[in-house]
Amino acid sequence: MYWLGRLGREALAAVSAAWPVLFLIIAGLAGLFQAGLALVSQYWGVGDYRRSLNAGGQLLIIAIFTGIPLGVLSYMVIPIFLRLIRIPEEVAEGAIIYERIFALGFAIFGLMESALSIYSAAGDTFTVMKIRLIGVSINIVLDPIMIFGLFGFPALGIAGAAIATLLSDLVSGVISLVLLSKRGVRGERLTKSDLKLDPFLIKKFFRIGLPISISSLSDATGFTVLTGIISLMGAGALAAWGVGDRPFSLIDILVGSVLAALSAIIGQNLGAESFGKAREAAYKALALAIGMSSIGVFTMIALRYEVARLFIPSDPEVIQYASDFILIMGPSIVFFTMLGVAFSVAQGSGHTKPVMCISILRLWFLRNIMAYLFGPGPLSLGVKGLWAEMAVSNFITGLIALAWIVHSKWLKPVIKD
Repeated sequence: MYWLGRLGREALAAVSAAWPVLFLIIAGLAGLFQAGLALVSQYWGVGDYRRSLNAGGQLLIIAIFTGIPLGVLSYMVIPIFLRLIRIPEEVAEGAIIYERIFALGFAIFGLMESALSIYSAAGDTFTVMKIRLIGVSINIVLDPIMIFGLFGFPALGIAGAAIATLLSDLVSGVISLVLLSKRGVRGERLTKSDLKLDPFLIKKFFRIGLPISISSLSDATGFTVLTGIISLMGAGALAAWGVGDRPFSLIDILVGSVLAALSAIIGQNLGAESFGKAREAAYKALALAIGMSSIGVFTMIALRYEVARLFIPSDPEVIQYASDFILIMGPSIVFFTMLGVAFSVAQGSGHTKPVMCISILRLWFLRNIMAYLFGPGPLSLGVKGLWAEMAVSNFITGLIALAWIVHSKWLKPVIKD
């Protein structure tokens, strides 16, 4: 986003428009990945390491053999999606280029994520950190080279950003697979037998993963519709959404490290029937996540104009819209963190239906309908009204998620079914 901002608001808006549509296309598979995390971690916690890696192998199979046809199908339907949500013409061309390249790499993305989730579920997050650092470093180096055409490379613009991401994911995925087969996870290696289809595990994947897939599809469809609603306010608002949301994604990354660990800890403790430790982990992670997000949010609010100018220094309208977004949405991010903790608890425990319901409530009933009314719709409160309504949806669903965590009905291992 930093480099694309140098190309103008249309490039920023194109990536902002692209991600929700990509999310919509792959959302159906999200539940299978999360089910894999629950099964791998719970089998690991109960001490059945072979079964744990067997579950991880099924996850790899699903990622590869669904990613390729899904990518080809997505390549063809992406322009239709963008027309349906009425993305401005000056933005749509760049969004189509970015999405099509990324779609052809769905299998690469799935390979990397599924391999790394095996390490995370087994509690080896240090290896995950090192592999992700390698991938991110490659991406950071390649982005300006491929976007602007440095050192003899052609200037590819938005296409260069997509290619740089896929290449870094490919390197991370290959490293993960080599390590899983050669060194293994805490001495337990992934073998060829783990890559044979296991109908029992596949059935469990779908039973546990279906609610999360429905939740993810709801989220993705909701965000795609929201993108269309924001685009009714013009390319400036769409670019500002991308700029304003990016600083909060840094907070998500920091908090996400806690939440990834939480899923593994809850899964392993439920597998070992250490229910008190699982509950204690959820409460401590909740407190830590809220504290971290609060510090990050109020820092971003204090520096909101500087942050906006960092991404797009020469567009006053986008800078103002993005600064308003950070100011208005910022406090609600703390409550959104509570929902993130609930998702991690659901992923580790395998009890995924409640968060599905909360997610649908948030995006469809509390966000999109009201966002249209407050923004471009009848109330016509402008861009600030749109940002304010988005914040309200985070406040309400965060409190509902907190109540579910405290209620503790999730303290039951799914591998005992």
